[in-house]
Amino acid sequence: MRVDIKDSGLINKVLSRLLKNNINYNFRGISIDSKKIKKKDIFIALQGTKSHGADFLDDMLLNKLSLVISDKPIDNKKVFLVKDSKVFLHEFAKNFRISLNSKFICITGTNGKTSTKNLLVDFLKSKYSIDFSRGNFNSTTSLPLSILSFDNKSDYSVLEMGASKSSEIEVLSMISSPNIGLVTNISNGHLEGFKSFDDLVNTKMALYEFLAENNGIYFLNKDDSSIGRYSDFNSIRNVISFSATNQDSNYFASLSDLNKGFIGIGDYIFKVPYKTKAFVYNFLSSYSIASYLGVSDDMIQQSLNNFKLPSGRGDILKVGDIVIINDSYNANLESMKYGISSISSDDYNNKKVVLVLGDMLELGEYSVKIHKDLGQYISSLNYVDTVYGVGCLIEETINSINNSKINKKYFSSKESLIESLKNHERYKVYYFKGSRGMRIDDIINGVFGNVI
Repeated sequence: MRVDIKDSGLINKVLSRLLKNNINYNFRGISIDSKKIKKKDIFIALQGTKSHGADFLDDMLLNKLSLVISDKPIDNKKVFLVKDSKVFLHEFAKNFRISLNSKFICITGTNGKTSTKNLLVDFLKSKYSIDFSRGNFNSTTSLPLSILSFDNKSDYSVLEMGASKSSEIEVLSMISSPNIGLVTNISNGHLEGFKSFDDLVNTKMALYEFLAENNGIYFLNKDDSSIGRYSDFNSIRNVISFSATNQDSNYFASLSDLNKGFIGIGDYIFKVPYKTKAFVYNFLSSYSIASYLGVSDDMIQQSLNNFKLPSGRGDILKVGDIVIINDSYNANLESMKYGISSISSDDYNNKKVVLVLGDMLELGEYSVKIHKDLGQYISSLNYVDTVYGVGCLIEETINSINNSKINKKYFSSKESLIESLKNHERYKVYYFKGSRGMRIDDIINGVFGNVI
């Protein structure tokens, strides 16, 4: 990972204070990956699972670098030895953030973090100067890098926060000091690394705890049962709620015309580019924050007119008469249900709907049960014609489909699935989804050519 530096002067001031030394360089970037190093970069050497970043620094790379932070000794005058490189990275980002004037908006949750962030950034850009994390830089390593890439010229900075184990959202909140926060939703998406589902909920809601303790503003999804059972948010002063089912909310969305592509909020009818349940809540949450911060409905609609989902998050492609829904970026049970439920054969002139599914990973001891639950859910649908599965765990889903009207087949390899799909019929809708590690997008390209 590497980020460009926009405010080298401020970076120098923070480093001088932390290292108790006069640091004065024209830095260009910060890297934690020796393969990404560029001239005049700062390199922070971290301990990896198998090796240490310091082990890859030869003379040629050291000559490129302006400064190195390492907890492993390196015989070079550019190297500053610290007790723990990752702790230093966190302190570096935390102190840099304190030096920034912009207000920070942090987004976490099981599903929809990146899409919600992208929508919110687009909405806010129509009125404010914005900094934001690129891609899904949301971990305890990448989020600090995002902060260090910001400058002091922005009104708002938008970050997404992810967690792979207990307490990580608390750590990220301490680093980023958010003024505004949102938990999109909480479901059993990535249980591996957590003691229980309650542990996952408590980890995500650490963002709320930080905001409550620091007079921040929390945006509450009233329709998410896992968030709702966490605490009585109605008694907290700085909570702004949104809902598509509960009119007793600060922002209520009417979905009566969603099948036509319209969402009503207050007196305004928004034309939305996607009609899925996932997009509804991504839009509603980002709308609530933007509207609260003074962005007009007309400005938000203008941003919506040009908005496109990132590849693999439900974007729709057409190859001849075939419709391809590429939802392959990642998967868990809730996002699978969201995605599959958003497909209706009526929307595509009664074309046959084919689901192409891969494993849902990182579910720990719940893996088999959750894959079986997905099969039972699919069994209840009357618009699915065929389900194809590939992976070790998705076989549990295929075997759990108990509906004689649904064709189903399990494939032991992507290659065999690709060969089978190449003989596809026309006039079909194909929905592709699986965890990122399954690379379901390879199947799309393998069948239809390099369309993504």
